[in-house]
Amino acid sequence: MLKRRSCVVERGRFMRERRWESHSFIRFDEVRGLAGRLKSRGIDVKDFRREAACYIEEFRVGRLDEIERLGAWEIDEITLVEITDSWEGDFFILAGKHHDLYRQYPRMEGYLSLCHPWRIPDHLTPKMHQPESMFWIGFRDTHGFIRVRVIPNEIITPGERRGETEQLTWMTERASAFSEAIQALDLPLFIEWEKGALTLSTEEGSAAVSLSWPDAFGPCQFEYIVSDRYELLVPAARFVSKVGIKSAVIRTFLSGFPREILDEFHQLQPESKMLYRGYIHAPMDDLPQVVQSMIPHGRALLNLCEFGTRQVLPTAEESYAVVGVIGSESGFKVEVRLNRAPLPEDEMEAWMKALTGMPMVYSPLALY
Repeated sequence: MLKRRSCVVERGRFMRERRWESHSFIRFDEVRGLAGRLKSRGIDVKDFRREAACYIEEFRVGRLDEIERLGAWEIDEITLVEITDSWEGDFFILAGKHHDLYRQYPRMEGYLSLCHPWRIPDHLTPKMHQPESMFWIGFRDTHGFIRVRVIPNEIITPGERRGETEQLTWMTERASAFSEAIQALDLPLFIEWEKGALTLSTEEGSAAVSLSWPDAFGPCQFEYIVSDRYELLVPAARFVSKVGIKSAVIRTFLSGFPREILDEFHQLQPESKMLYRGYIHAPMDDLPQVVQSMIPHGRALLNLCEFGTRQVLPTAEESYAVVGVIGSESGFKVEVRLNRAPLPEDEMEAWMKALTGMPMVYSPLALY
């Protein structure tokens, strides 16, 4: 049974996380062994027979009807990600074509965004952030938005004390990157410092600004939101022409549309690769079958348990952990996501191995 909603499901979308992943693939019977190990530590592990949200990532399809290979389970979200490699075209035309098609369906609660990488100018010599950053223009039923994100080299989550001695450098560098982006956009946005925190504002009464994707040093992302979606096409094209990375990988995200409309959007970029992202409802017992239905391309994730780390580390810093299992054609991997590190950095790897019974490596989530 297929349901469609306008909300995009993305792991870690609204907060930075510290993530660890098993060094090697394991068998599904070893996943059961992990569940038993965690139960023995007093952690409440999900019943393998009960349905839960199973997140689907990077499921490569040649045609949209191939998504029905997951039809044995309830598909609760369809988000199509189109990827075009080595793109060097006119961004105004590309975004404009998508906007023109989008406005043919004004009563849809669909979501559309186009993502183009941009580069922090070399003269800023970023040390705390990656030179390559991300930019989006997006359309919703009631508004349009432009989103700019910078990528810190290191994830220091809110509440952690690491990096405090370089806090001013972190924040100044981020403010400089945002300033370059605002100049390229030529929008009425202003950077402000309030009680040592970075904020953005606008004097345009019909627009709004939001800040998100925070780490210990404040927001890594800002959005400029207007009711007139068409108003943003020129600033977006100007931004890409000034600071956009040439021969770019373009990503288009489409959510909340029925399949026939997704097909129309795909015809705007017929050479793009199509990936399904979203979630279904499935029990952990079905994870091998879910993976088999997506072979050769696709990953499926189910969360095994969630717990406060003081349950197993009573004298350590309080944090919150989620243990998940990721299935793919190669086998299964274990991931542990934390809102902060409960132990000093040099003790984390050994504790992860003690918790899961297997070697773990630090592995932050991908940018998308």
